[in-house]
Amino acid sequence: MLDQLRANKGGIITYVFLFAIIIVFVVSFGPGSFDKGCNAGQAPAWAAKVNGQEVGASEYEQSYANLLRNFQAQAGPSFSRELAEQLGLPGMAMTQVVERALLVQEARRQGLTVPDEELARTIAAQPGFQVAGKFDKEGYQRTVAASYGSAERFERRVREDLVVQRLLAGLRQTIKVPEAEVKEAWTADHDRVALRFVRFPLAAAEAEVKRPTAAEAAAFAVKESARVEQAYQDGAARFDQPKKVRVRHLLAKVAGTDDAPAKRKIEALAARVAQGEDFAKLAREASEDDSTKDRGGDLGYVAEGLVEKPFADAAFGLAAGKVSAPVRTSAGWHLVKVDEVVPAKKVPLAEARAVLAPELLLKDRAAALVAERAAAALKGLQGGKSLDALFPSDSAKDAKEKKVALRLGGQPVLPESTGPVTGPGPFVPRIGAAPELLKAALASTGPQVLGQVFQTPQGPVVAVVESRERPDAGKYAAEREAVVQRLTTERENTTQQAWIKKLREAATVEVNPALTARTAQPGQG
Repeated sequence: MLDQLRANKGGIITYVFLFAIIIVFVVSFGPGSFDKGCNAGQAPAWAAKVNGQEVGASEYEQSYANLLRNFQAQAGPSFSRELAEQLGLPGMAMTQVVERALLVQEARRQGLTVPDEELARTIAAQPGFQVAGKFDKEGYQRTVAASYGSAERFERRVREDLVVQRLLAGLRQTIKVPEAEVKEAWTADHDRVALRFVRFPLAAAEAEVKRPTAAEAAAFAVKESARVEQAYQDGAARFDQPKKVRVRHLLAKVAGTDDAPAKRKIEALAARVAQGEDFAKLAREASEDDSTKDRGGDLGYVAEGLVEKPFADAAFGLAAGKVSAPVRTSAGWHLVKVDEVVPAKKVPLAEARAVLAPELLLKDRAAALVAERAAAALKGLQGGKSLDALFPSDSAKDAKEKKVALRLGGQPVLPESTGPVTGPGPFVPRIGAAPELLKAALASTGPQVLGQVFQTPQGPVVAVVESRERPDAGKYAAEREAVVQRLTTERENTTQQAWIKKLREAATVEVNPALTARTAQPGQG
């Protein structure tokens, strides 16, 4: 699910997707509905300045709230604010408001407008503004006044959304997919192959082979010094560890623009900690950070650069067991307690050799073992045996017959099936990236043994073609339109993204750091 969520992290493409529901959201929740802890307290007046034009902070808040609800609808109630920040939703929200402002500006430059009649029809058609199927004018005015301050402000927002739609619709009308490309895509969709395969996992094989002795590892380190050094460079994050601290915190959120009550609360809690009360117990009782209070405020290990600066300054300035003075961040007022300090550590190459050499030698031995097993399997297939005969599962038909699965590092090695696979992409279901395997499979004409061992990141694979399907030209006419629609949508998205990127590159954009301090924003100008 997370992969799917990450794949949807577009800018204006996400905005266009959300347009159909944006009126419902703004009516239901309004600009003040934003509930992201990092925006509590002194609310900034603006989110971004796009070519000198300010975009209100409320637009950013609304964009973030809509995104959060959309992702929660996909992922379920377990989708937390912390996960939203890991996926970059604050950055996505900022990208949306900046791109929207650019598109509104471009639409105005091109002279695009939306007639009052079209605006009225769009608003009146929204179910949230209807009673018994008819537009409820009084209810509409009451709702948008509560959410936007006035009907005029809401209507200006909807008019801008409609003009953006018109602008993008004009761009889409210029997009055509050549017939040759449609035919090629249809052919690829129907050029299918199904495989049965066995993979010999390298990780499992490491548990099967003999571990290197100290003398063997030392000899390997001398013989393969360049390889060891390369592994050291590739694993820089492993051997160059920044300082980190394990912290707990108490949070008092700020309501509105007056932070005095929250400050008084955190000062009172600080006094109780100073008198000897247990920090974790107080966090469970009084912290307003719902994501950590049940754990006694435990945030886990925190590295510099990953938390807001005032919080980091407090945490990294404390010794283990100490508690900070009250700290103000964009989330509110905190008390910070450090449970453990892990000093920065850089392991030199000379010391890392003793770790890397036996690891590399063990991997070499595992690779040799799986290569030997894969070659034997291929030989058996070429001799007429099936994968299921070569690699039976544990079973017994009666007391006289016993089939025992081959094991590698304690794990059974069993045949699997991919199901139908289309080319020419590099990925094969249940196998992963295996371009050479897929190329050989698509070159086959029917069921057969593929005559080589194929390397994959997880280990070598031997495979047989179970079935081979070729395109039936007689079905092209009936299926053509669906392919055209798919390719057109893909090209529209690509074209829109490229066009908006050019607008962004030519624009002057300033993002309010008070809204983006905790999350790096993509594509800032």
